[in-house]
Amino acid sequence: MSGKALQSDLPTRTAAAPPSARQVSIEERRRLVAESLQVGNPGNGARDLPAHADPRLECQVELAVDDIRPYENNPRRAGNARFADIKESIRASGIRNPLTVTRRPGETHFIVEAGGNTRLMAIQQLWAETRDPRFRKLVVLFRPWRSESHVLSSHLIENEQRGEMTFWDKATGVVALKSRLEAEKDHALSLRQLEGELGGLGLSVNTATLAHYLFATERLRTLGECIPELSGLDVKTMQPRLNAMKRHAQSRASRTEEDLYASVFEPLFRRFADEYPQTRSFSAAAVCEACEEALARQLGEPVAQLRHALDSSSRSSRAGAEPCVPTPLARPAARAARDDASVSTANSSPFHPGDRFQPRTAHPTIPGGHTPAEQLIEQVRVFAAMAGIADCVRLHPAAPLGYYLETLPIADSGLPVRQRAWCLLAGISGQLDDATPTQQLDATFLCWLVDADDEDASAFWNILSLVRKSRGAGRSPPVANNSTPAPGHA
Repeated sequence: MSGKALQSDLPTRTAAAPPSARQVSIEERRRLVAESLQVGNPGNGARDLPAHADPRLECQVELAVDDIRPYENNPRRAGNARFADIKESIRASGIRNPLTVTRRPGETHFIVEAGGNTRLMAIQQLWAETRDPRFRKLVVLFRPWRSESHVLSSHLIENEQRGEMTFWDKATGVVALKSRLEAEKDHALSLRQLEGELGGLGLSVNTATLAHYLFATERLRTLGECIPELSGLDVKTMQPRLNAMKRHAQSRASRTEEDLYASVFEPLFRRFADEYPQTRSFSAAAVCEACEEALARQLGEPVAQLRHALDSSSRSSRAGAEPCVPTPLARPAARAARDDASVSTANSSPFHPGDRFQPRTAHPTIPGGHTPAEQLIEQVRVFAAMAGIADCVRLHPAAPLGYYLETLPIADSGLPVRQRAWCLLAGISGQLDDATPTQQLDATFLCWLVDADDEDASAFWNILSLVRKSRGAGRSPPVANNSTPAPGHA
């Protein structure tokens, strides 16, 4: 009703009314003015709107509390410790900060859009317990539906601002948000791309932290689900040590990462998780030590020898230098006899021509000391096992760097990891020419190569360092299109 229509109608009503009509007229005016101010905004009947007729702009609406549901994917798992206090505050004064709600397309109920699950649960309990009309409805801020990733990021931001997020809750929330974004964009996101997407949503998380989140949710879920005090520092302590053990197991016994975690690490994680309710304490260092002891038993090595190898590898990785081949601290008599016998009958070369390039199943016994060339062979052995191309690499003393690569099977040419690793090793050994199919040197490839958190890339940089050292020690550099290539050159 327009303001003009309101003015022309009022005198008629006043003239025909009884003596008390002045009061009625004032109340009527108030009602009409209130209705005029609601133009464009739904009133109390907003909850009865059809599923696809929600307002297109933000607006305040009044909804029954039973028509609103908590956000089911709230990243904060633990209940609010102050729930009882919040409930009593709402009992006395109501909700002072309106909730924000939204509604998925096609659904009839509303969901909390950006924090407020605790307040909603409190007022719903008050309505169920008291049936007091004060708690039956809520005036809320309605926001039109945008996307699942928007709602999840809004809850992450709200919980982070309130300081109510544990490391595990935030890690699982961010990883879930990564999956939402990838589904909505229909392509995978690199860590750098994910950092940019999160920044656009209002979440500031750098790539190093994202890498820790991904590692934790993929490999430490047993601990994270049961131990609330698992922290980012714990993950930073465990990740490099567990990765070093993984590389050690791959180079010594061809153990895959999945097998290593399933048979060695996971049982220990479960034990620590089961003990936590009684001990109420957690030590990342203790978990690492237990894993080292279990792995040493699996490999048949003294634990001191394994730790020495891990420490040497870690120091080399931090310094950006080549990894040291550890000197055995002690060997059982039977193993020593077998090793010594193999040395006495071995060729003076650390390999035999044409040997299949497989990860070692025991500690390397390389005659003549650990020269740069021998260290290079060992590091290439590790990288090939990690990248899954050990079946393509062959040892040969005539090859410029002591090895050559057989042609990658056609069926594997579309596998980025194998193709990338094959091209890198073939490139530095001088096997690539203009006719050799190679992976395009695109931005994704370069991002992988310079990613300090990628174990395969780090292993390859160690190889490059050793190549330079090997050439400086007198080995002839590889020459592309050599007229007398080593066997197997493409």
